[in-house]
Amino acid sequence: MDHHQYDIAIIGLGNAGSQLLLAMINHPEFENHKILVLDDFKGDSLDKTWSFWEKETGKWDHLLSNEWKLGNFRTGKVDLDFDMSPYSYKKLKSHDVIAFAKAKLLNHPNYTLVESRANQVIENDNYATIVTESGSFETKLVLDSRIPKAFFEDTQSIKLQQHFLGWVIKTESEAFDPFRFVMMDYRLRDPGTTSFIYILPYSKTEALVEFTYFSSDLVAQEVYETYLKTYLKEYLKLDSYEITATEQGNIPMSTYRFEQHHTSLVHKIGTAGGWVKPSTGYSFKRSEKFVDQLLKNYLADKTLSDGMFSKKFRLYDDIMLDVLKNHNGRGHLLFQNLYKNNPISRIFSFLDEETTFLEELKIMLPLTSMPFIKGFFKKLF
Repeated sequence: MDHHQYDIAIIGLGNAGSQLLLAMINHPEFENHKILVLDDFKGDSLDKTWSFWEKETGKWDHLLSNEWKLGNFRTGKVDLDFDMSPYSYKKLKSHDVIAFAKAKLLNHPNYTLVESRANQVIENDNYATIVTESGSFETKLVLDSRIPKAFFEDTQSIKLQQHFLGWVIKTESEAFDPFRFVMMDYRLRDPGTTSFIYILPYSKTEALVEFTYFSSDLVAQEVYETYLKTYLKEYLKLDSYEITATEQGNIPMSTYRFEQHHTSLVHKIGTAGGWVKPSTGYSFKRSEKFVDQLLKNYLADKTLSDGMFSKKFRLYDDIMLDVLKNHNGRGHLLFQNLYKNNPISRIFSFLDEETTFLEELKIMLPLTSMPFIKGFFKKLF
């Protein structure tokens, strides 16, 4: 096997890997690059919901399964309906995005798909060797979506988990507003935790209903199920419904600096690269931005992570995680103040890290409870 058989290898065809692959295929500067993609998932094994907010039309609109212009946030004290203009909330099925990326790949002569797991990456002087059950492959650069073991062993950083169980349910009677999704409903919570209901309505009689935690620890399966059953019965007044699909996940929300694992030959991407927004768990649109920046840096022969992370917004995320970690039972009050005192467009702009300092002050000042102030000074000093 010749050295540098491939210019770039992508390990994992999930959110980040699919977006990188499609961006390379559509970029003329990569027309003559030899690209290897390693992915061992089959069929619907990675079928997840990828949701995000976006202004007006976007590059993924042809793959959307649902879109909403209206939203709702709710606690026991507030019930806030909001028009998201100029944003809308969009939903993709991961299977559709991955299938689209694979179809593009298979039609390109310089792109190779190997449906095998990367067991080991060996870094040599000028190239890396990826060892799989299908053989070994040499490449100049590895874009690796595998989360490093050191993350799970680390005890210094703040680590929360956005973990959830969702049911897609069908009802005989009309139970949902198909035009308005529910971002957070805190009326039903697991005491002492930041936990809430999230609803994506597909029609008046069908919706994805999830019970979600932002917490340090996971819970038993029956805990999610109990809260889902309680919400459907007591808040939606449903005695009869059919569960047609389930979705379960766990997204890290952490101050861990994943970029410490970058080398000159291996660059971590996706969750493994810190592409998940730490304070929210959202990653799809953030990954789109990071993909664009990574490719610009690659073509300009810059450090691949150059310009990706903002120190200011990292501080904001760190403070938010500190508060949620140490005052998890008060998280609903933090989000209540956030949504009650800001238009949704400002909140989305802030979470997209596109706000001015004045806008950030308007976001932060209503949150200045004692836990938030303590978290600020802890991270500042």
